[in-house]
Amino acid sequence: MAQQEPVIEQVPFGSRFDYPADRPLTPYERERRELLARYGRFARERERVITSYLIRPARAADQLVVELYDTTNSELVVTCATLQRAGGAGVWYAIGTLADLARFLPSPTRYILVLPAEPSSDLDGLCAIRSIMPVWPVDGTDTFTSHQDQARRSEPPYYPNGEPSL
Repeated sequence: MAQQEPVIEQVPFGSRFDYPADRPLTPYERERRELLARYGRFARERERVITSYLIRPARAADQLVVELYDTTNSELVVTCATLQRAGGAGVWYAIGTLADLARFLPSPTRYILVLPAEPSSDLDGLCAIRSIMPVWPVDGTDTFTSHQDQARRSEPPYYPNGEPSL
């Protein structure tokens, strides 16, 4: 008899459970995993609690993998090592992965797409209509930013009692 409810198992972040050991990593997958590790370090440095999940949907043989879930901020994080939309490992695939995994996670959950570089305004717009926040590394470091972060930094400070005198 098939299971009636999804089975969701929490596992430590960084577990390597999604690919057979005998299959070599492609250059894309190697870059994607490095991006994931960098974002994991970024989250931990900010004292966020991160985890992973294995999900077996009801009546399904396949297992889904949530590689990074930030429990501190309720964020589902998916990485994509390219800014290209199409293809087996493009942004469309990553957006589909977010949609698929989100069905099994608590609500409300924010959706984070980690990219290798700043997205174009068109790609940023695609993410915006899907309620996804793209983030990317700053100058090859383990610090990440988004257009939302950049807008906050460029806004002038607000002084409720007027600007202080010099």
